[in-house]
Amino acid sequence: MARDWAYQAAKYKIAEALRTGATELDLSCDWVAEDSERLTELPESLGQLTQLQTLDLSGNQLEELPESLGQLTQFQTLNLSHNQLTMLPESLSQLTQLQTLNLLGNQLEELPESLGELTQLQALNLYNNELKELPESLSQLTQLQALNLYNNELKELPESLSQLTQLQELNLSVNGLKELPESLGQLTQLQALDLSGNELKELPEWLGELTQLQALNLSGNELKELPESLGQLTQLQELFVINNLFEELPVVIRKLTQLKDLRVFSNRMTSIPLWISELIELTRLYLHDNQLRSLPESIGNLRNLNELLLGRSYGGNQLTNLPTTFTKLEKLKELDLAKNPLNPELAAAYEQGLDAVKAYLRAKAEAQITLNEAKLILIGEGEVGKSCLLDALRDEPWQKHDSTHGIEIKPVRVKHQDGNEAETEITLNTWDFGGQKVYRPTHQFFFSAPAVYLVVWKPREGPQQGAVEYWINTIKHRAGSEAKILIVGTHGGPQQRQPDIDLQDLRDKFGADCVLDAFHIESRPEQYDEENDTWSGEREGIAELKQAIADVAAALPNVGRTVATSWNNVLQSIKKRSEQDPYISYAQFEELCTQENVEKVLAQTYAGMLNQLGYIIHYDDADDLKQIMILKPDWLAKAISFVLDDKETRQCNGLISHAYLSQLWKNPPYDDEEGYPEALHPLFRRLMERFDISYQVVLNTANREPTSLIAQLVSDQPQPLPDWDAQPQPGDEEKQQICQIVEREQNQSANAEGLFYRLIARLHKYSLGRENYDDSVHWQRGLLLDDGYNGRALLRHIGNDIHITVRAAYPERLLYELTKDVQELIENPDQGWAGLRCEIVVPCILPCGLNNPGRGRFDVRKLILNKKNDVNKVLCPATDCEQFHSVDQLMRNATVTRRSQLSDSDIKQIRHEVQDIIDEKDKKDLQRLRSLYRKMSQADEQLAILMQMSLDEARNGPRLFSLTPADTGFLDNPAWVTQKFTLTLWCEHSRKPLPVLWETERGSYPIERPREWLEQYGPALRTVTKTLSAMLPVVAATAKIAIPDKTYQGIEKSLDFGQELFAALLTGGEAIADIADGDRIDAEQGAARRAQNAVLRELHALLQERDPGFGGLVRVQNKRREFIWVHPKFKDEY
Repeated sequence: MARDWAYQAAKYKIAEALRTGATELDLSCDWVAEDSERLTELPESLGQLTQLQTLDLSGNQLEELPESLGQLTQFQTLNLSHNQLTMLPESLSQLTQLQTLNLLGNQLEELPESLGELTQLQALNLYNNELKELPESLSQLTQLQALNLYNNELKELPESLSQLTQLQELNLSVNGLKELPESLGQLTQLQALDLSGNELKELPEWLGELTQLQALNLSGNELKELPESLGQLTQLQELFVINNLFEELPVVIRKLTQLKDLRVFSNRMTSIPLWISELIELTRLYLHDNQLRSLPESIGNLRNLNELLLGRSYGGNQLTNLPTTFTKLEKLKELDLAKNPLNPELAAAYEQGLDAVKAYLRAKAEAQITLNEAKLILIGEGEVGKSCLLDALRDEPWQKHDSTHGIEIKPVRVKHQDGNEAETEITLNTWDFGGQKVYRPTHQFFFSAPAVYLVVWKPREGPQQGAVEYWINTIKHRAGSEAKILIVGTHGGPQQRQPDIDLQDLRDKFGADCVLDAFHIESRPEQYDEENDTWSGEREGIAELKQAIADVAAALPNVGRTVATSWNNVLQSIKKRSEQDPYISYAQFEELCTQENVEKVLAQTYAGMLNQLGYIIHYDDADDLKQIMILKPDWLAKAISFVLDDKETRQCNGLISHAYLSQLWKNPPYDDEEGYPEALHPLFRRLMERFDISYQVVLNTANREPTSLIAQLVSDQPQPLPDWDAQPQPGDEEKQQICQIVEREQNQSANAEGLFYRLIARLHKYSLGRENYDDSVHWQRGLLLDDGYNGRALLRHIGNDIHITVRAAYPERLLYELTKDVQELIENPDQGWAGLRCEIVVPCILPCGLNNPGRGRFDVRKLILNKKNDVNKVLCPATDCEQFHSVDQLMRNATVTRRSQLSDSDIKQIRHEVQDIIDEKDKKDLQRLRSLYRKMSQADEQLAILMQMSLDEARNGPRLFSLTPADTGFLDNPAWVTQKFTLTLWCEHSRKPLPVLWETERGSYPIERPREWLEQYGPALRTVTKTLSAMLPVVAATAKIAIPDKTYQGIEKSLDFGQELFAALLTGGEAIADIADGDRIDAEQGAARRAQNAVLRELHALLQERDPGFGGLVRVQNKRREFIWVHPKFKDEY
């Protein structure tokens, strides 16, 4: 039987311990172990190990313990965590020498009274059981220093708990406690008290008597205030009051001047008091997920602050600005402002990082000015009079216009009077968009909120023909609910006007705070001078429209904001320069900044801000882009429009040679358009690739002329699907998910225009034609992809939704990545669909009540909630279907959470097979590799999870590294204090150590770390090492750049020892990393994430002193705008 193996292995270890007289025995299982490796019962021979002092049985499947365990009377440490125990044997009371007992993660409902006889016990861990009460005998454990009762079912505590007067750590979190007994006030030796996750509405005054407290966690209760006595806790260094009901920071905290870590996020606070500056020892301050509208200037006095979190992915604040004193926070290393409505300049600086934020605020501190600017966008069908309307708004003479190609950008100035009759001039940077359908997917990159939108239509052709509702939908999908829209009917003189617009109906459909008003105007003046061929006089409705635009613009949140004077000077200089030069070099920009007394460091920040805000186009993260600044953003849109309009390119289904592209741009097809300098052509191509408009292809022809594909112009005819039969190939599974695109507010199905074109371009790295374009399989609503051992995928655009089907030995890996790509493209605000969201659903399965599986769709989030609430079956939502489906069966298609679990034996198998293939020296045995595909995909996924955990830290430095000790036998010396290591950085693209890629020692560094550091970060270091160990043979088996055999074996040996080393530094439950818990992989409190990021911050700081260039690694961004550190030979892949 399968479990006999585990039993026999345990018997062997017990016999070996008997033979050697060992005092320690490890029969534990790692979290990735198979069930067959876990014990369900203990060999009787265990009772013979009377000399045993330490026994680890964690991670097995034990349901009961033998009475013979009581014979091991020399026990000092017993680890029974993560088993299935429901009760403890009475014989356990005989272990009178026991000092540490770990019962974490069992199913205990009660404890025996005899537990009180373990009078030498110093640490008792009952974390995550089902205890409803505690035995009175617990009071006899007078030597107890640490008691963990997290996540049980205790409704009250016994008075006798007060007799545990030696307690230093007490965890009572996640129980049902509504009040605390006064007797707890006698635990005066307590240094750490955790009361989080209970139902406490107030705290007793006696809490102030626990004057030795250094850490107090009150999170997840219903507290609105803190008792005054809390001010007596003058030794307190950590205070967590997360997720309560505080509307202001309790004033008693002012007295806690030794605080180093204060976490008050997820409350209801609207402001921070000035006295926050008195907490001068603070190193961490977490304030996100509140309602803060501003920060006090005094926050700049927190000179020891290292981390300041004002926003997180799940909740920010209402901050638009930061105080200029923020620049005094010299020790600050981590700043999070996510989910805050930052003013445009600060948001642009934040995108570039903490140094840019400080640089901008320093400039603002020197001098600032009020900026009254906003964006005005004119959209509508072609030939409805948008360009003539723009002339009228600018008070320019009337003239006929040809169709707009791409975009025209010109300023419009309006005047607004406030309640005090003070007049303010507002400059509106006005974008006039060509209305032809072919331009629409690219134009929407320039939509943004807040802005004023004019939806222009011709009344004589009726609102339906003008597609007014389509354009309002487009705005809301792209800019979100904050967009402000005015409907403008053109050519609207009394003789011309026919149908009217139903304004109330539009307001009912789209919201009165979005669709504000409707106007009829006539752009052409009333009087015509035939002799001079000119028009003069009033333009009907223009004055009223300009006033309405002024009123709407004045109410936009960014109008009237203060900005750094030097920033405004540079901005105005750029605008003036753009009137004569469409582009300049970056050196010329630095020269321009110097003229405005802006230093080079700040100039770089300003360049990024100008690009982020749409004034210029400039990217400093690519060598071929950073040397040129395009001062006219509409240039690129026009250049693209020439390609989209080209008949020959359309006939070739989007294939266009670079030579022909240059010809189009050098000699535009329209008489009124000027050509573009050849120096800009490569830049335009790169920008088109960056915006997912095109990508360069590989042609299987003799001349192989450089060629790109314009994804928007691919054929609309479905293509044959090679190697995609009715059923998956033997050994493969098929899984499907559907990305439903819906409106963020109304929750109705919505069209994300241009989405599938962008997916064709964005996912071309998986294209079947990546090495020969002729093998590509794509059309306007379909795409076939291949990712080697991760499988093959079919994407189909059905209605408004994206259906993703993956066939592979382990389809979860590729399905997760593709789903994430679609979701990120829709929900990332930088991608331009602020008003939409992506719901992940799975289709119904057999048995089907309609004999047509796939019609019913199940929201994955709701399936997860059902699972958590023990709902095992759900009704199919398909009309007329009465079939109930198993939640577990449906969840097999759900890959929003990942549980990649490769055991040590899995890794060894891959290594063994790969080494055999490498040893054959000729060609790789693909059939043998195919049998490993499932495990290879899981290794790939394991690495992806690790990288995702440290996404924020990637901004500041690389994430992949290994540590190798200089002395492999140092653990034999129990008194070791520090140890020397070699730190080696790895390329995050090729997943190889840098010395292998450089063929030198570059990327390796000698470092020395203390014992405390290694013990603290052991779990995180082991996770990294184990992940690299799993990935190494996969890289060796599939890499185009081979790793020499000797080098491979050296890396393998180093990683093996690293695993053993960090495992040896762990105890019991610490070895079970949070990375295994798919439901918590993105959780705020994940211990693995925190530890991993802390390690990276320390290593980045160390490397900044040793080698700020990180061994030659280059920071790039993938299509999701995530930072990746790669060897220079791979940077062109991004």
